[in-house]
Amino acid sequence: MARAIEAALGLALLSMLFILDGALAKDTIYNGESLNAEEYLENGPFKFIMQSDCNLVLYRNGDKAMWSSKTARKGVGCMAILQDTGNLVILANRGVIWASNAYTATKNPFRLVLQADGNVVVYGAPLWATNTS
Repeated sequence: MARAIEAALGLALLSMLFILDGALAKDTIYNGESLNAEEYLENGPFKFIMQSDCNLVLYRNGDKAMWSSKTARKGVGCMAILQDTGNLVILANRGVIWASNAYTATKNPFRLVLQADGNVVVYGAPLWATNTS
């Protein structure tokens, strides 16, 4: 009986660690990862969302747009992807419709972070930011 309880508690603890790990990473994407339509990063009152109209937007408090890629209705099936060079691009059915144009010639471990101050920054080498802090 005691072993069954220990096993159950161990499984519960392991499950909580996976949940917490996912919760901690909700403000970050890494090389090769993307935000598809209606997927977003969130940190406090800030949300960085790839909208279904192909516009990548940073919102504060759900309704105040602080930054936008200005790509609404410029494609179908859009996704924002952080490339291995640190370049953030929006891909649509017809190819790249927007790019941060901040990249290196070498592949590095990059990450895009929605910071608590509302600034979205690509780290690895500071290449691009929304400058909204």
